[in-house]
Amino acid sequence: MKFRFRSATVGEFGADIAHASGVRYLSTGDPIDYLLGGVILDGTVRLRSGRQEARLARDDAFLYPIGAACTGDGHGPALADVRVPMDVIRELAAETTGLEPDFTSLAPVSPGMGRYWSAVVAGVTRQLAVPGLVLPALLAEQMLRFVGAGALAVFPNTTMTAARFPPAGRTTPAVVRRAQACIEANADQPLRLSDVAAASGVGVRALQLAFRRHLGTTPMAYLRRVRLQHVRVDLRAAVPGDNTTVAATARRWGFGNLSRFAGEYRDEFGELPSRTLGSRPRA
Repeated sequence: MKFRFRSATVGEFGADIAHASGVRYLSTGDPIDYLLGGVILDGTVRLRSGRQEARLARDDAFLYPIGAACTGDGHGPALADVRVPMDVIRELAAETTGLEPDFTSLAPVSPGMGRYWSAVVAGVTRQLAVPGLVLPALLAEQMLRFVGAGALAVFPNTTMTAARFPPAGRTTPAVVRRAQACIEANADQPLRLSDVAAASGVGVRALQLAFRRHLGTTPMAYLRRVRLQHVRVDLRAAVPGDNTTVAATARRWGFGNLSRFAGEYRDEFGELPSRTLGSRPRA
């Protein structure tokens, strides 16, 4: 019999890996108020919550119920999971649909999406397991959003019934200008949609509608563009010998996936970030 447990937390974001080899492990969990989902690494697990039941084996994805008690019956179980605050999930749902998310199943919508979730969890737990990890605040924020968006896409929930924003009343260009000012002044800080909405004097749905109507984009997409611009400024300001790298600069501004970042940068500025850094003036 062996039991091992490893946990990592960065701000409001967490990940765990647990092994209980050679034993039958019974658990009863009180209702939780955060998102907790993962993947089975070994053994079998049966989860029950009310009328819902999930029988899980190696590589299966799962989501614990939110706001309801849950029991587990595991035989030599090993699993990896991630923990995300529900306010992050609600904010991501508001950005895409304007609806309140309510998860309705313990299992993913399809085997393919289950495999995607497994890859998300594996990637996150590997990154957070690095000894002595110090994750920049903006990068931690982007990782948190990535996992939250994955959960909304993988597990059945009420936001899957909508493909548009519900009406949110009349909005004006002044709302957008206030939001832009907030974003540009705080781009180096973890910034959520609710923060920008509060600074704009409107609700989240109204802010989304205002950006789509007047700029043809979303507030968070606008934030990414502003951060890309800061990366470009930093790369162009670098001088030989100051040890500036594309990777470190991108991470400082919240871009963790370097290949995706490079593609976004090229789309925005017409050249790769490495070319921007390479064309800096020589001392």
